[in-house]
Amino acid sequence: MHRVSARYRLAVVLLVALALGLSGCSLFAPEETDPPGGGDNDYKERTTRPNVIHNLIRAYEEMEADEYVDLLADDFEFWLNPGDLNDPQNPLPTSWGKAEESAIAHNMFDEGTDVLTITLTLTQLGSEVEIPGPNPEDPVTWQSQYDVDLYVFLPNDLTLWANAAAQYTFAEDPNETGPNGETLWEILEWKDIDDPARPAVPGDFEQVSFTELKAMFQ
Repeated sequence: MHRVSARYRLAVVLLVALALGLSGCSLFAPEETDPPGGGDNDYKERTTRPNVIHNLIRAYEEMEADEYVDLLADDFEFWLNPGDLNDPQNPLPTSWGKAEESAIAHNMFDEGTDVLTITLTLTQLGSEVEIPGPNPEDPVTWQSQYDVDLYVFLPNDLTLWANAAAQYTFAEDPNETGPNGETLWEILEWKDIDDPARPAVPGDFEQVSFTELKAMFQ
């Protein structure tokens, strides 16, 4: 079935929400309380993989692009959701690197963005997996999957909701160590996982994938 481009869909829902807002109506009624976020407000040393995930959540919720980009390896890759690659009117690559991801983060978080607030919860699914390098001398990486619960709040009570799973691959940072020489970790790869069985929109949210969300801010 033909997919509507992410940018076009966002533009349409923003115009509808604006029109209803000016008339005193609200199509996307907010909940009494915001969905849960990431909790602890302090950034942590990247001495563990969970600390990297903690910092990712904080960077998104605080909308701090530089802090987010600092978590990414120089050869970082974001692999787009396979379900979002079949729209001929909005062709997307299968992946992009750190430069593209940095530009998207600044477009989404910096002054002038339409984004008001963000809440993000990442819940680990199962245990992390050790991934040996192709050669015995290559460094080991670690891979984990997370349940995603992301809310992006826009003007006129419009909320975007992403809930497809994400897979992260972590590698040791070759360029930086902790204050006492500790190994630091960074994100080498992020895969947006296609899950046709994920829950449907609960009513007041515009459902998107992480891929669609990022593509809106390219």
